[in-house]
Amino acid sequence: MAFLLYGCATTAALPGLFPNSTTCSLSSHPSKPTNPSFRTTRSLTFSPLRVAAPPTQPVTSDQSNEEREDEVVAVDDERSSSSSKFLWRDHWYPVSLIEDLDTNRPTPFQLLGRDIVLWKDKSTAEWVAFDDKCPHRLAPLSEGRIDENGYLQCSYHGWSFDKCGSCKRIPQALPEGPEARAVGSPRACATRFPTMVSQGLLFVWPDENGWERASATKPPMLPDEFENPEFSTVTIQRDLFYGYDTLMENVSDPSHIDFAHHKVTGRRDRAKPLPFKLESSGPGGFAGANDGNPRISAKFVAPCYYMNKIEIDTKLPIVGEQKWKIWICSFNVPMAPGKTRSIVCSARNFFQFSMPGPAWWQVVPRWHEHWTSNKVYDGDMIVLQGQEKVFLSKSKEGSADVNEQYTQITFTPTQSDRFVLAFRNWLRRHGNSQPDWFGISNQGPLPSTVLSKRQMLDRFEQHTLNCSSCKGAYTTFQTMQKLFIGAAVVFCATTGIPSEMWIRVILAGLALLSSALAYALHELQKNFVFVDYVHAEIE
Repeated sequence: MAFLLYGCATTAALPGLFPNSTTCSLSSHPSKPTNPSFRTTRSLTFSPLRVAAPPTQPVTSDQSNEEREDEVVAVDDERSSSSSKFLWRDHWYPVSLIEDLDTNRPTPFQLLGRDIVLWKDKSTAEWVAFDDKCPHRLAPLSEGRIDENGYLQCSYHGWSFDKCGSCKRIPQALPEGPEARAVGSPRACATRFPTMVSQGLLFVWPDENGWERASATKPPMLPDEFENPEFSTVTIQRDLFYGYDTLMENVSDPSHIDFAHHKVTGRRDRAKPLPFKLESSGPGGFAGANDGNPRISAKFVAPCYYMNKIEIDTKLPIVGEQKWKIWICSFNVPMAPGKTRSIVCSARNFFQFSMPGPAWWQVVPRWHEHWTSNKVYDGDMIVLQGQEKVFLSKSKEGSADVNEQYTQITFTPTQSDRFVLAFRNWLRRHGNSQPDWFGISNQGPLPSTVLSKRQMLDRFEQHTLNCSSCKGAYTTFQTMQKLFIGAAVVFCATTGIPSEMWIRVILAGLALLSSALAYALHELQKNFVFVDYVHAEIE
């Protein structure tokens, strides 16, 4: 998924999404001091740390998985000890693209297994994140509303909360006495998490007690090219019903593109060896690249940020030699066991006319670009569902960690799998083999083990409902379809009225045209809802 838009006409500059400078204020919890001047800087550039590492040798056919993993571990050992522990809750997590959040109602989300609610305080224009339960009787605040005063109101008994989590109104309380004072009790407050807006993304710090650490920590940043006018950009997010580790392994694997995404972003006949070299690795992630054309540079920033930079040297008629650059930056956010949000931000410096954007000549809408992007998600979906089922059965058979047994239950003899091994190694050595979930004990079956293919490929629930562009386009298509159906009925009903034959022919033609347009809109709407994906049918 990291190569979501690789090789196809995708990406678009979204007005206001990436401002020239990013100022981020970190609002404080009622019990914590405010830090209104917290500012993020765009200092992250794609320059992986270089460390001394054994040279990569050509891989022979009989080289074992264990030997290949040892190479990954050798690089890791030069930067950290095997006892290094990664703290999952001490990091910023992007939870949504700002443009896809509804400013008029609360939005539910899951982060590390914890239910949270996102809403915008209109008085300060700040995005706020609460624990998704009212302190009164633990009803979900995400089922509430933004009341007339701009507070978040619980839909169960009407308790209202301001942006700091302080209770502002208890309708059932008497105007005097202990009940009147209950509104000021700390027990009446909603639990608030640190939030930050940066480069068009809303970030949440998942520890309500981590305000000081959050204010001292920068969120992961997109490369500078996302603000360069020579690059066009596009963004998408989709909730996927397979685990964080399954998705991270997928985005670490560029070699699957030509097969899993044949005629979407790759071609089977263009597949070739990808001899990647691991350049750095440690608790904070890893980085590496290949030396071919195209040159693919990859960097994993723990816990969920993966950057790919593709550089292509090409020669075109008239304009001559060109250096095309593509950035695919994916945030793979662990929502719950077996469920992950994929947020992908892409940029490129060629064929901008075929991408969404603010320029008058960029006429491709964002929702149309998402049709292509969702084909990429669908191309991986059932393959990864099957893979996750096998891994789960293997872990139950031996009661062992898949990451520890990975090189025994898979066969990865080529250098194209180097980043996959690097991720599995990082997860085992530093990430405790899985995210640090909140309150996950007697876990039920993973979604991928019980959902049907139709449910796994459900674009409407996973994407359209949470995408401002696709949701708006889908509604428009439905309205237009109804209008054309109505027009077809009217034209059919009036065809026999005029005495002149030529008028009857025109009305009949309009009825047929309206019916055809209504049917076409019906078929196009499937791109927002469900499109079956069968690899064998793509020649």
